[in-house]
Amino acid sequence: MIGINTSIMKPFLPTTLYIKTHNITGLKYFGKTTGDTVKYKGSGKYWTDHLKKHGNDVTTEIVGHFTDKKLCEEVAKRFSKDNDIIYSLNEHGKKIWANQVVENGLDGGNTNRANYGPHTIESRIKMSESKKGQVPWNKGKIGVNPGNRLPRTEEQKEKISKSLSGRHRSPESIKKTADKLRGRKRPEISDKLRGLKRSPNTIAKMKEAQKNKGPLSEETKDKIRKARQLQIFTQETKDKLKGKIVCINNSGQFKKIDKEIFYSQHGLDKEKEWVFHKSVEGTKRKQSKPVDQK
Repeated sequence: MIGINTSIMKPFLPTTLYIKTHNITGLKYFGKTTGDTVKYKGSGKYWTDHLKKHGNDVTTEIVGHFTDKKLCEEVAKRFSKDNDIIYSLNEHGKKIWANQVVENGLDGGNTNRANYGPHTIESRIKMSESKKGQVPWNKGKIGVNPGNRLPRTEEQKEKISKSLSGRHRSPESIKKTADKLRGRKRPEISDKLRGLKRSPNTIAKMKEAQKNKGPLSEETKDKIRKARQLQIFTQETKDKLKGKIVCINNSGQFKKIDKEIFYSQHGLDKEKEWVFHKSVEGTKRKQSKPVDQK
């Protein structure tokens, strides 16, 4: 019996095609019944769920009574197509009809919640156009809107971290995110983080991330140089850097050390532990730096 339409085997009973309109929400439902059109609520899942939520306050309009099976089917399908009962939307982008499938006057409504049918390209365009300029439903809601979201618990942070570990983003995805965030100003976060010291765990993660980055491209280096030329140091930063020299050791590690320590070293530059990073010896040490430290 697999694949056989059971409606062909059943005798056709006198059938009424009707339109039910919800008096509060205005949602419509096109259906058929062989019984009382007023008492019969309809069988579509979308429609019955709507009645449960808003109540069975509806008006019923008769499309026609049929004793001829072929004529009933023809009228039902033509009405479904002419009114686009599956995909049509109102000016607010909401469904006009609760129907999930085309009504053929023979079968019952679709009771499968997930089977609303795929949207056509035309339907998607209509939905997109209708939602332009609308305020998102979640705007201003605590726990939903990112701007007013409740802080995550440590357990939630741990779950997010585990789900994201090992995930590699494509270059296109990275560029898309960078373009989206470029020029974004978040003074409230900057004020919150200003003056805070990074935890040892954060510093360790940053070092590990830097190792996996690989050597910087010439384009990136040029961007860094230009950015530093425009960099403005606060007096506090100047006081911290005062009396410091940027040096490099035999292992190729950079560090800002006190002038007193730097000048306390004796002997030739190649014998010293720390040398000025732009000196001849410093340049040699940069070039001979191990690959994993670039």
